[in-house]
Amino acid sequence: MNEEKRLTTSVVVVTKDRPRLLGGLLRSLVAQTLPPDEVLVVDNGSSRSYNEVFREFAPLLPLRTVVETKPGIPAARNRGVREATGEIILFTDDDCAADPRWVECLVKPFYRNPYIGAVGGEIDSVEKAGGIVEEFCISETLMRMGKRPDGGR
Repeated sequence: MNEEKRLTTSVVVVTKDRPRLLGGLLRSLVAQTLPPDEVLVVDNGSSRSYNEVFREFAPLLPLRTVVETKPGIPAARNRGVREATGEIILFTDDDCAADPRWVECLVKPFYRNPYIGAVGGEIDSVEKAGGIVEEFCISETLMRMGKRPDGGR
């Protein structure tokens, strides 16, 4: 990537009452090969304190927090879009762990084609609930990738 044309990135994370999980996600953002320019945590009306998590990660990440009082993920994500300062906004959830090359891989298409407006990638759940809908989605995704759900070819 050409440094003089470098696009800035904001990672937007919506959270509510899950400081332990947020800590795991932030730990994975510290390990990025291309560090984000901003990590914006949108607290969607938590009753639990995040102060300990924010104190731990404030020296390690360009961390900023806002509170969205209107309940619901859509309202919180929209608040994140309004507040983010990056040219590229990356969304993730507080119960995820980002692959070390997550930011790097998601910004590459924007450098390759100036007409790209959005990109996505594979999401693997850190904690699987084992429900029937989850199992169907996993099988469907694997089949679309040309893989068999049982691990065979």
